[in-house]
Amino acid sequence: MKTQEKQSIHLPYVIDEKKDRNHFYENHWKRVALNLLEEEVSQVSGLTLLDYGCGRGETLEYAKALGIDAYGLDVDPECVSQARTKGRADILNLENTSEQIGCDSYDIVACFHVLEHVENPKECLTMLAKCARKYVITAVPNLRLLHNLRRPTREPNSINPGHLQSWDHAHFRNLAENHCGLRIVSWGHDATVLPVLSELSGRVFGRDLQIQLETGLFRRFFPFNGISVIALMEPIE
Repeated sequence: MKTQEKQSIHLPYVIDEKKDRNHFYENHWKRVALNLLEEEVSQVSGLTLLDYGCGRGETLEYAKALGIDAYGLDVDPECVSQARTKGRADILNLENTSEQIGCDSYDIVACFHVLEHVENPKECLTMLAKCARKYVITAVPNLRLLHNLRRPTREPNSINPGHLQSWDHAHFRNLAENHCGLRIVSWGHDATVLPVLSELSGRVFGRDLQIQLETGLFRRFFPFNGISVIALMEPIE
């Protein structure tokens, strides 16, 4: 199968989690997703993982720390260069992707905030499901993100122009289970941004406490209104 996906390069090449809250969340959903895997599998050490759209390569680094043999692919040469400082990575061949990644080639396939950029997410996710022997882990933007309620979604500053589509949990389950040969095993929840309260807590108490609230109390009360829809899935016959 030849995939025609075109990824929109939008991520910053340099981030600082200690200074920028949004930069913290760029990696937080990756850590949450890998935690899902640890909760499901008693022994992750020795497993193989493909990070499809690996970006700067943080997932390769986190997986390596867990004893996972991780390999990354990305369309952006600068991302691949950075990822290679953290693990093994190569350029993703968009003209021959399915042959490049193979079938039943990796125990785990990770795909974090990539599907929203591709022209055919059904084709892409089905391909990744065929590549995975055990699990597929994904993260995509959440349409139920609460801070979108503060302004109409027709306004450009409330929408990432590089996103071609997005999902809530119900619609992502429909995509994965009814169209892509996957079964949802568990959901992960990264951080819930509450209108007014998040902004106020940041101004009054500072960034660190704001993150603690968004990843802690706010997330526990509103888990399905987080930044990302994070899913651990297994391929089905």
